[in-house]
Amino acid sequence: MTDTPDARVARMADAPYCRRLGIVVEAVETDRVRVRVPYKDENSNPGRALHGGVAASTIRIAGVLAAATGLGEGQGLDAGTLDLSVDYLAAAIGEDIVADAEVLRRGKEIVYSDVDVRNGGGKRIAKGLVTYRALDRPPAADRQRVTHVDPAAAEADDVPRLARAILSVPFIGSLGLAITTMHDGHAILAMTRTSEKCDHGEVLHEGALAALLDTAGAMASWSIAGLDLRYKASTVGIHVSYHAPAREDVVAEARTQRRNDEIFLNQVTVSGRDSKHVVATGTVTYRIVVP
Repeated sequence: MTDTPDARVARMADAPYCRRLGIVVEAVETDRVRVRVPYKDENSNPGRALHGGVAASTIRIAGVLAAATGLGEGQGLDAGTLDLSVDYLAAAIGEDIVADAEVLRRGKEIVYSDVDVRNGGGKRIAKGLVTYRALDRPPAADRQRVTHVDPAAAEADDVPRLARAILSVPFIGSLGLAITTMHDGHAILAMTRTSEKCDHGEVLHEGALAALLDTAGAMASWSIAGLDLRYKASTVGIHVSYHAPAREDVVAEARTQRRNDEIFLNQVTVSGRDSKHVVATGTVTYRIVVP
């Protein structure tokens, strides 16, 4: 029997946790889903305010359901959420919420869904992005790993020559990055504070910090896969939290926490070179397609 999008969505929405939340699927079409979560006290904080975890769960569920509407036959032998990003805009007090999810882009394996959560009156409650991956084959088990790095084992001499060459390409080169460590899922990159990388007030621009964080995560990933120009690679998503203005040279330290087949999950901390004060933290989900 053919697994239709409606049937697939209905089956996924009937999961125990979805039933616990009270998820109701109101509309399904290709690349679009609408779900409602009726108000109930079990989903709320004191004062009848919707718990933030319920809004986040609803965003994840709606985004994945939208992604599921376009899955092909046999796709989904290995599937799961790669990234979930949520911004909370307002409180929902004693009322239903409705989540509208729409696929922004559907690749061969990775699907990006935008999710908008509102109350019955149309007031925005939360906004989210869900990045979902579905394979038509099981992942290569021997490529799954958790990385635990001994910092003493990482030496500057372990930086591949090709990695230094990559940092000379136009955009990255303009940032003036330097790699000091790149070994077994551990990468350290430095960026000097110069006027062309600053915002007003001689503070390093937050966009430049994001680019540094992205590059550091990529280099940590490459240190495991091995640099090879035949491999296809790209950043799946990054999330950045800014802690303080950067008024000095900075250093980004990235560690690959887990590799799952082609996907590398990295945590990155950016600190002042001299002060050691943390200026930004984030995560980088990176993909390297190894033949």
